Amino acid sequence: MSVQRRRIDAFLRLAEEELQAARQLVRSSPRQAAYLIQQCAEKVARAILTDADVKYGTGHNLAQMARALPAEHPWIEKILPLDKLSPAATRYRYPSTEGRLFEPPDTSSLEQDVEELANLFQEATNFLRQIDE
Repeated sequence: MSVQRRRIDAFLRLAEEELQAARQLVRSSPRQAAYLIQQCAEKVARAILTDADVKYGTGHNLAQMARALPAEHPWIEKILPLDKLSPAATRYRYPSTEGRLFEPPDTSSLEQDVEELANLFQEATNFLRQIDE
């Protein structure tokens, strides 16, 4: 198995773990669930970028990740809408410079994000695994 394939599989495993953790935390710890939802989306995007052989740094901006893909890549339009999640990479993890904590999205919004991501995760997994066939 190539290093690239192992890396893609590792990103997918992390995405799945983060999705499951987010699902469990939506009601009890929405701040942590919002962060994990963003992280799941980021790992899916990074798996797609790795498959496309696109090197991407350590940033968390999902729109930038989508735009880093080759112009005709079918996943650009699937990743771009996830950019709404990008602020969660830091927004709910750190206080503002004034010491204010940002309120996480409401539970129903988080539950919807989890379900959308579950579907996208499955679609990405299928896309990335059919390459091996």
